[in-house]
Amino acid sequence: MKYLHSGIIAGSITGMFLFIVCAFVEYLTPVELMTLLLNVDFLTERDLHTITEIILHLAVSIMIAVLLKFIFDKFSGIYIPALIFSWIVTSIMFYLLEYLSVMTIVLHGFTGFIVWTCIHLVYFILMFILHKKGI
Repeated sequence: MKYLHSGIIAGSITGMFLFIVCAFVEYLTPVELMTLLLNVDFLTERDLHTITEIILHLAVSIMIAVLLKFIFDKFSGIYIPALIFSWIVTSIMFYLLEYLSVMTIVLHGFTGFIVWTCIHLVYFILMFILHKKGI
């Protein structure tokens, strides 16, 4: 139960951070990172409301936070490698999500990838800070 509680808090904070920063980047530039982050059109035949997409994004963030908190508490020796692995996987998701997307998303190639990767790096650093503080 403590992992779920921790995951809800840490996952919500980090997930909202990720969403807000991607939305800010999309607002200021032509790089559609928020659209990529929330897009699940390849999973469903109908358009989902943006709120539903945000909830799905937060659910994934909470699941990541629960798993990482469990590793932090039970297998502390592999926590940092688990964070790095998670960061690599989420970085690769840039290309996978772009490929799977039904709609065209403007990402500006390598520039978009670097921004996506840096934002996700901060996401996992924030996750680490929250877990270190006992959340």
